[in-house]
Amino acid sequence: MGRFLLDSDYSSIIQAVDLAQITEGVAQNLLDSEVKAISRMRTKLVQRYVVDIELGGNDAYSSTKHYRSGERVLVTTIYYVKGFNQWEKTKSYVIGDIVCDSDYYVYTCVANSTNFELDNNTYWSPMVNIAQTNTTYWTNADNRYPMFVELAMDMALYNAHARINPRNIPDLRIERNREALDQLDRWASGTDTAEVLNVLSPEYGGVSITSGASSEKQTNNFM
Repeated sequence: MGRFLLDSDYSSIIQAVDLAQITEGVAQNLLDSEVKAISRMRTKLVQRYVVDIELGGNDAYSSTKHYRSGERVLVTTIYYVKGFNQWEKTKSYVIGDIVCDSDYYVYTCVANSTNFELDNNTYWSPMVNIAQTNTTYWTNADNRYPMFVELAMDMALYNAHARINPRNIPDLRIERNREALDQLDRWASGTDTAEVLNVLSPEYGGVSITSGASSEKQTNNFM
């Protein structure tokens, strides 16, 4: 699975020379720290948010994968699948209509239909083998939730320092990690609400699909 974070993300909170120092210039050290951070975030948020999409990696495009609204691919820059309305059993659909199911998998109507389930391939075609260049389905932009990106970096940098010496972690990294965990707890408890796909609201709201910065500056190099 691709990474949720990109190397270029870190430039907003740490100098490249400092990042290289705490990772000892080894890409895997940073990747391992990120895996731990994302795992912690998933554990905290899985009961309320669609973490498979919101914290999913920026994978390479696959012509055999059935894509979901909000999922991302990395092809030099980030592309994400647009948001579509959820399929309704009693609604009439015509050829070309695009919907998603309750798990956000995208389907296209290939024959006028009413009350035909999405798994009926006479009427519906899954979003498979539709390249990211097809602007009906894809947008070339970064839809990651900015606060998720920030917290993931803070936790990853804390983990990177802890790998070197858990007794000598800078105060800044300790505080930022504590703040990140506190924020995750507020989201998990419902005290705060993240503007992302919520498992408690099955209707697709498209909240996070258009959030985030432009992907024009995103790269996938280590430094």
